[in-house]
Amino acid sequence: MRSEKLKITIIQFPRKLHDPALNIRLMGEYFQQVPEDSDAVLLPETWLGGEKIPIEQYEETVFSLLAKLKAPQCLLVAGAHYTGSTNHFFSRGFFCSKKDPRPVYYDKQFPSNAIGERKHIEKGVFLPLIEHNGIKMGAAVCVDLFYPEVVRSLAIRGSLIIFNPASIPEHRAIMWQQLGVARASENTVYVVMANNTASRYPDGRAVEGGSFIAFPDGATLLSCGKEPGVFNFIISLDLIDTVRQRWRYLEDIRENQEKIKQLYNITS
Repeated sequence: MRSEKLKITIIQFPRKLHDPALNIRLMGEYFQQVPEDSDAVLLPETWLGGEKIPIEQYEETVFSLLAKLKAPQCLLVAGAHYTGSTNHFFSRGFFCSKKDPRPVYYDKQFPSNAIGERKHIEKGVFLPLIEHNGIKMGAAVCVDLFYPEVVRSLAIRGSLIIFNPASIPEHRAIMWQQLGVARASENTVYVVMANNTASRYPDGRAVEGGSFIAFPDGATLLSCGKEPGVFNFIISLDLIDTVRQRWRYLEDIRENQEKIKQLYNITS
């Protein structure tokens, strides 16, 4: 039986781009601030830094942090990182919990062309749903939010919450919030985004937070501002049911799949 109200925790993280040891220590301090009744915790993309590491190393790091959580029923959404082996690397994160610590991987489906990720990061493989305490959830990494098909593929499979671990520059923050509202309302789901803050891109651009939760009614967006910290929000799944009584977007897609396929095959 699902809970109708959830406490969602976003960690807006002051990442040091080239100091993973400091990032791990500071993230551990933030984990100790997560309330015991939190239902899910979202970390940003590349919170550990910008270096590629083996997936086993990232798992070991995240599991050491998981042990610090006081919330026994909490789902941890470990933000995607550049992980892999030899010449094959992905932007890959995973879901885990104390109840079930086995990692469930999710990937960035379309690495960013704008920042050159496609030169060293492969297209993603995993785009799963996870069911936690009776609630289906999924994750779309960073720029995958620009691809409505990625988010819709999660929503149409039953995801009620879409997590968006990201690392975006300050001048894109407002646009990202607008995207979040669009993805949330067109799919009648919650979109939860976590960004780094007080940090910089390798090219020097400032990264200044702006993490948020976009509501399924398209009318509410709660932002974390620019300050680093642990931010907690209460959301109600009842709102999804209420909105879907009026907005039939997902049902229209299900009932008209062949027509939608034809629209994608238009050649003139």
